[in-house]
Amino acid sequence: MTLSTFIRLILIGMGVLALAACRSEVPPEAAAGVTEATLPPRSTPLPAVPTVIPPGAEGNAIRMVVRPVGPAADAASAADDFEAAVLERSGLVVEVQLMERYAEGLAALCAATGEQVSVAWLNAPTYAAALARNCGMPVLQVERDGSTGAAGSIIVSANSRRSGLQQLTGSTFCRLGYDDFYSWFVPSLVIRANGLDAANTPQKIVEQDTTAALIQAVAAGECDAGGVPADALEDSDSVTVIATTIPFPYAVLMMPVEMPLGQRLALAEALKGIAASSADAVLLRTLLAQDSLKPATTEDFTELMDFMSSTRLDFAQLGN
Repeated sequence: MTLSTFIRLILIGMGVLALAACRSEVPPEAAAGVTEATLPPRSTPLPAVPTVIPPGAEGNAIRMVVRPVGPAADAASAADDFEAAVLERSGLVVEVQLMERYAEGLAALCAATGEQVSVAWLNAPTYAAALARNCGMPVLQVERDGSTGAAGSIIVSANSRRSGLQQLTGSTFCRLGYDDFYSWFVPSLVIRANGLDAANTPQKIVEQDTTAALIQAVAAGECDAGGVPADALEDSDSVTVIATTIPFPYAVLMMPVEMPLGQRLALAEALKGIAASSADAVLLRTLLAQDSLKPATTEDFTELMDFMSSTRLDFAQLGN
């Protein structure tokens, strides 16, 4: 082998090594033609959502808040049978809740939601407060002796020289208690509606135990004046009436605006049916002392609301 041939072989070998070094490195998997599979993403299960029990169904009773007219013990003992009668007539589960003050019914009504419903039987001032706060709508009202309400009267002795409200400034006034409707709350409204000084009209208060005792105290001159239901004076000639109000409703059933229409109608029809039933009416009478129940709308209480407005009281604030 000549020298030139030997040098040529060396150069060829070096060229082969250089080409091998310049080749791209191929992964073994690619060289084998194997592609890694991409797994689909797995969904994460959501937490279980509790089933909402509709109002009026078992486990979510519609609360009916009422201040019984008669003894609370009688109302409590009749509550279970009354609830059963409502369920039979309407298919709605109702729970009676007895209250001592109408303000409790107003609070329950205004706290109602679409999921937890309370209906309430209210009197005149709490009805006005419920409307002012947009807490509910009237559905039914109590009727007794053909009337849905009773007026209040302010009386003086038949021998008294006081002949008008303006002469009550500085007077002594008889009442049954600070929370009694006809002997104190109504006269207070009348005083305000007539623009009198509520702080000095009257100036002194004397408490009495019964309406009959109040009338007697006024007649005897022990008090200058007093407030009584107008129908309490049918046989009394010893006193003179110096003011009589509009009739105040006995009780108005208010239902929240969130309550579904179908439930409102079903409950109202069931209550009217119970009141008209010779067998079941006694159950409701322990609560409301009703002769019957009548449908009610806001138009039925226009005169009441006009009078309430004349007192210049903020009933929305009173409701709070």
